[in-house]
Amino acid sequence: MTTSQHDNEVDEIPVFKFNGKIYTTYEEMVNAKRKRNQDMLEASGLLKPPQPQLYTTRVNSNKRTRKKQAAVPQQPSRRSSRFSKSEKPNYKEVSTFIEQKAGAVKKRPRSATESRIVSPSPAATPVPPAANSVRSICIDTKTLVLGEKGVLGQIMDRTGKEFVINESFSLAAFSDDQKRLAGSRLSFNKYCGVQEFKNAVFLWINLGSKDNPVVNDFLNDAQQVSWFGGSRMHDESPVIHKLLKMGRQHDDKGGNDEPHSDIILWCRRYQSDTKQFTPYVCFGRLTYHSHVPQSHPLKFIWNLVDHDGLKNHSDEVVRERFAAFTT
Repeated sequence: MTTSQHDNEVDEIPVFKFNGKIYTTYEEMVNAKRKRNQDMLEASGLLKPPQPQLYTTRVNSNKRTRKKQAAVPQQPSRRSSRFSKSEKPNYKEVSTFIEQKAGAVKKRPRSATESRIVSPSPAATPVPPAANSVRSICIDTKTLVLGEKGVLGQIMDRTGKEFVINESFSLAAFSDDQKRLAGSRLSFNKYCGVQEFKNAVFLWINLGSKDNPVVNDFLNDAQQVSWFGGSRMHDESPVIHKLLKMGRQHDDKGGNDEPHSDIILWCRRYQSDTKQFTPYVCFGRLTYHSHVPQSHPLKFIWNLVDHDGLKNHSDEVVRERFAAFTT
């Protein structure tokens, strides 16, 4: 190797420069940059130098754990001087004496039939209705069904119970109630199969629905119809008592031995093509025929008072509608 070649090799040794200084190794230059960055952060306040620890936490390696002592039942510290010298009562002897006296009366074993019957809970006292409740409204059922604008065999313009309630109120509610509740929204239970008025009852029936656990149907050439009470209704329910009382009253209000009832039947049919119910149709008044006591749900059979009026209605559309619903 010549001298010139050796000089070239010496010149090729890497040199690291940073901030006007020369470093012989790359690590020294990186450390210088890190220190520069650290100084800048501390100067700007973004990085505060670590604070010196003012005190140290004393750790006791020989920490003793206290053992929980079992709770010892304490005797009462004070006793009445009257009982301190007397004998303690023996309640077991008293219980034995009572059992011996009661043993003379033997209970009659229940029969198998009595064991199967579950006594319903006592009927609760009816809560007074609110001012705008339908239960506080009196309605003229004969005017509603057979009046000049009577709804016998007519289908409502809109679906749902609310429209039926409002339409019945405007057509046949007593004048005092109409004045009292003018412009008010009427309150009622839209999920129940029976709606009480103060002097009347509406029964709601669904026809053709596959989801119903019970099947309502017209019987005896559509002169009768079945109806089932709700899941919470039993023989002692106030509304059942009201239905039985009203259904058995055949008032001669027409003067020609014409039965009258303030129980009104409203039916709607499920349409499988649209998967919706039709609006409700009024099929007139009902009287009591029979029911099955202690059944669950309670099953009733009602007579259609206005059967002949529907079957022989002057409007052909009403006759066809009645036939379509009942067959």
